[in-house]
Order: sequence, then structure tokens, then C-alpha cells
Amino acid sequence: MNAAILVPTPNEVPKSLTKLSNSYILQSSLAVFSILMFFLLYVLLIIGLGYLVYFAFIYEIENYNKFTILGKLGAIAGSVMLLLFTLKFILKLKNPKPENRIKLSKSKYPELFLFIDTICKETGAPKPKSIYVDPDVNAYVAYTNVWMSLFLPTRKDLTIGLGLVSTLNLSEFKAVMAHEFGHFAQKSMKIGSYIHSANTIIHDMIFTRDSYDEMLDKWRNSDIRLSFAAWIITPIIWLIRQVLRLFYIFLNIMHSALSREMEFNADKVAVKTVGSEAIVSGLWKLEFGFEKWSTIVNNAYHASKKSIFSKNLYAHKNALLEKTKVEIDTKFNQLPLDALGNRNFFSQSENSKVSMYASHPPNDLREKSAKNPFISCVIDKRSPWILFNNSEDLQEEMTQLIYKLYLGKAPENPTDFLTFEKFIEAENKNNKLFEELENTFENRFVNMPKKEFFLELDSEIEFPKKRYETLLLEIKELMKPVKEIETLMIKVQEMASGVSKNKTIDYKNVAYNKKNLQTVFDILLADREFLFNNGFKDWDEKYLKLFYYLSKKNGKNTELLKLYNQQWRIIELYQTIINTKNKIISEINDLQRLGEVSQEMVDNLSNEIKSYVRFINEKINSLDSLNFVPLPNIESIVELKEAIAEKGQIENQLGRIFENGKFEKIIFEIDTAIANCNRVENKNLEEILKIHQELIN
Repeated sequence: MNAAILVPTPNEVPKSLTKLSNSYILQSSLAVFSILMFFLLYVLLIIGLGYLVYFAFIYEIENYNKFTILGKLGAIAGSVMLLLFTLKFILKLKNPKPENRIKLSKSKYPELFLFIDTICKETGAPKPKSIYVDPDVNAYVAYTNVWMSLFLPTRKDLTIGLGLVSTLNLSEFKAVMAHEFGHFAQKSMKIGSYIHSANTIIHDMIFTRDSYDEMLDKWRNSDIRLSFAAWIITPIIWLIRQVLRLFYIFLNIMHSALSREMEFNADKVAVKTVGSEAIVSGLWKLEFGFEKWSTIVNNAYHASKKSIFSKNLYAHKNALLEKTKVEIDTKFNQLPLDALGNRNFFSQSENSKVSMYASHPPNDLREKSAKNPFISCVIDKRSPWILFNNSEDLQEEMTQLIYKLYLGKAPENPTDFLTFEKFIEAENKNNKLFEELENTFENRFVNMPKKEFFLELDSEIEFPKKRYETLLLEIKELMKPVKEIETLMIKVQEMASGVSKNKTIDYKNVAYNKKNLQTVFDILLADREFLFNNGFKDWDEKYLKLFYYLSKKNGKNTELLKLYNQQWRIIELYQTIINTKNKIISEINDLQRLGEVSQEMVDNLSNEIKSYVRFINEKINSLDSLNFVPLPNIESIVELKEAIAEKGQIENQLGRIFENGKFEKIIFEIDTAIANCNRVENKNLEEILKIHQELIN
């Protein structure tokens, strides 16, 4: 029998540490009250509509004629339709089974199961029915059967993200697991099941438009002698939806408030088992874990276009974390200390306000709670991978699942570790090159003149290095108002999401409240675009002119000019795709504003969108004439086109595109092409900046 891998526990823990707070009890009571109110309303609605159906059937007609017969049939049909409207959504309650998980067996992973059993004993929580792993930087508990949990005691499953295992040390991993087992012990999780079920019913009744609504629309459009009942029940359905919308908001506010209290309490359970620092430092490291894991998956997507596949993506994430270890350790050591000499991981700010819809409290409030009182404990810095006996096999199996589910690929011949690492290395952006220019190209295109502009340059530039220093000072001044606007844009977004304490935001001597946030955001965006369009062109031309002059003196002008022209062509394509998408969305909005539209009008718009897709593909194909300069991981025009769109083209859907998800697929591919153009444009610009750096030095 395997011995359990033990992690240090605190020596002294107050008995009342995990006692439920008055706030927790209050929020639980309010959540239960909201659930009872909803189900009472829902049951009364069903009973009332059921009686309406019964009454419509038994009501006797005194004078038989075609109008009274049609009236009775309409009353029966209308009442049945109303009852079906309230009942049909119950059938949509599902027991979700995530496809991105792998179930672990105790025989294969005895150390992990022993580790989990130990935490269960320490927290007093029931053991999970099953343990799963998924690809992400996360961990969560869920009922094995949501339906059953509404009526019977139901065991819960534990899911561990392998990205989490790669990010934390053993103490931090134990803290996160203990946090999850804190949820295991919380009876209030059952409240969440009821709210989830209620939300499923309400959300579908409010927002979903399906065959029921289509049938009602057709009924309303029929002969008035047959459709009068449909016109009567339509406003009733609208009224039911508005009442339920209010319940939907109320339920979510109650549940979010309770969820935040549950998080605080689960953190206390983690503190009880492994001390205050581990859970807080674990939260702090999650940001790095998410960032590095996203980088690896994103690189896997781009590498797959070149048929470069990894056998084990987690090996590359571990390598990336190892490369950035010095950076993370430096940030860790630079964290400020509190009065007791403990590190403060999260600073308090105006963003400490909690959105009423947020299910998790801000990290600085979680840190404050976890450290009150501060429970010290020795930190075990070993990797949690020691708990997984067959870690490499598990990582490789999960990698195959990621390619299949996330990237839609089925790699048969994975490349070796170093080949994939080389691809990742070539994707790394040299941020210093961009930072030196105040990140001026982060949210704008460089104003790239055409080839003729450079060929006509023949004047001398005296003291080029001093001229460059002057340009740096100029761009710093130009970017000041842009950065001020972008700071305000961030504040507007924080107010909109409810996490800022600010009630108004001032801009150009006008105070905007929460009702006018979209207005001020649009103004800020327009003002930033005005600055980009009118204030930077001269600077860009002076900047490019300087380096073209230096390239001529050093015999590199031909190479640089090809990159300049390539940048211009990429930007042209990038802007074309963005503008085309905006046209599509604008034309759809115009059609929707008309209200009632004919199938012919929809078909005409469908054909118009298809022509836009063909136009984008023509623009992509025009790259064939480019005098291409190879870029990192993009070594030919074919690869350039495939880097922008799958197989070098946006797929043009056949038939009616507003059926069977065809339109959504077109928009998804266009959005992907826009994101890919951003990657390609940054790559080409970085190659230009590298040559500039060599020339000025």
C-alpha cells in the first residue's frame, strides 16, 4: 500500500475559523426565499393555465354558429399554447456531462486519491464520487446529477485542471483542493442547483425563440378568423416574460451574493488545512498560469496549420514556466510586506467594489479574509505532479483531447519537443521594441506610405541618431492624450461591469453617470480614433523616412522596402476584412429594424453576404502577387494565406445562410481572420523594428 504524500498543516487553528458568518446565513436565507418565491409563482402559473385549458374545454356554447365555434376552438388552442409555453422548458433541464474530462481511477493514481482522502479527513468533507481532470487552470466541484440533486442527497464530483497542477506548488495545490472540499461540505450548494434549474427555465422562457415562436408567428399571420386567439395570447406571453425577467435578475443577485459568501467560507477551510499564505499565493499565481497556458494553446493552434503537433502540451507549459521563473520570483520578492512581515499579494483599489452579479469576491478582499486571523504554516514547494503516478501518460492523453475538442485536429505524427519549442520561441514578441515607441502601434496601424514615397527620397539627414532621439520625445508627447483617453476607457468598462466605486466619470467638463456609459465610451473611442487619424501621420512618415535613409547608407534598403510594402499590403487586407464585417453587421441591423421582413429580403441579404465573403477571398488571393519576405513561422505565401484563414479561404456557405448555423460560422471565420491578421501584422512590424534597431545602433 502506498504511503500518503503529506503536506504541512498549521499547528494552531481557532475552532471558530470556519464557523458560518452572519452574512453567510443571511444570504443563504435570502437565496432560499427567492427560490421558494419563484417556484411558488411557477406552480401557480401552471395551475392557473391548466385550469384555463380545462375551462376552455368544458365551457358550453349557448348559440352555435361559425363565430362561436371558432371562438371556442381559438380559446382551447390559445390556452393550450400558453400552457405549453410554461411547460416546454422543463424538458430542457439537462444533466451536463463535460466532454473535456478524463476520469481517474484509484488503481492508476493511488497517491492522488490518498492525498484527497487526507484532505477530506482534515476538512470533514465527504469524499467525491469520482475524480476527473480537464485541461484548464482551474478546479471545481459539481453534482453528479443536477436533476437528482433537486430531490435526493447526491454525491459530488471533483474536477482538477491539469493547467492548475503545472502552476502551483504542493501547498498551494492542497489549498485549492481544500477550498473545493469546503464547497463539498456546504449544504448551500443545493441552493445553487435549484437556482440553476430555475434559471434554465426562466432564461429559455425570456430569451429563447424556437419552433414554438415560429408556430405562433405563422398562426398570427393566418386568416384573422383563425388567428385572433394568437393575437390575444401574444401580449400575455410578453407580460409573462417581463415578470420572469425581474425574477431572473433577482435570483441571480441573490445567488451571486451567496456564492461570494461561499467563496470566503471555502477559503477559510483552506486556511484551516494549510495556512493563510498558500491559498492567497495560489490565487496570485493563477494569473501567470492562465497567461502561459493560453500562450501554449494559441501556439498549438497556429503550429497545427504547419502540421506541427506536440505530443505533450503540458511539457511545453512547464518549460515556459521554468523560463519565466526568475521573472515570477522577482515579482514575488518585490511584493510589499504588511505590519506583521507577511506579503500583500493584492493591493486595495477602487476596484474592490463587488459587482452584484459577481460570483467571486475581488482577490484583495479574499486575501484580507484569509489572513483574518493570519494562520502561519510551512510551505511545501514540491510540484503537485508527484501525486500523479503516470503524469506523462495523462498529459499526453489530455493533449490529444485538446487537439480534438479545442482545435479540431487529429495529429497522427507529433513532432519532437525541440521542434515545437522552436515554433514557440519564434512566436514570442519582443516587447522592448514596441515599448521604446510608447506602444504607439498597439491600437493603431502604422501610416505606411506606398513604395513610391521612399523611392523619391534623396535628401541627406544630418545627425540621424539625434533625430531619432527627437522622434522618441515627439511620440511620447503624442501618446500622452491617447493614454489619458485609454485610462478613462478602462474606468468606463469597470463602471459598466459594476466593479468600480465611481458613480460618475468626467470628460470634457461633462459628468456621465451609469446610464450614459455607452455614450461616453463611444465619445472616447471616437476621440482616440481622431487622434490616431490626424496626429500621427506626419510622425510616422518622418520615422520611416529616417530609417529608409539609414538603410540606403547601409545597403539594406531593398530588404527594408520589401517589408514596408508587405506591411502596407497586410494592413490593407486587415482593414478590408474589418470593414467587410462591419458592413455585414450594419446590413443585418438595417433589415431587423424593418420589423416584418419577407423571405425574399432575407435571401437577398444572404446572397449579399456571400458576395462579401467572395470579396474577402479575392483580397486574400491577391497576396499571390506579393514579393514575399519570410516571417517567423510563416515561410511562404501559401503559409501566409493559411495563417490568415483556414486553408487560405473563408468558407462560403451554400444555400440559405441563416439556417443551421451557417451565418454564425461565417462570422466566426471572419473574426478568426481578423485576429490572425493582427498576428501577421505584428510579426511583419516586429521584423521592421528589428532592422530599425540594427540601423540606429
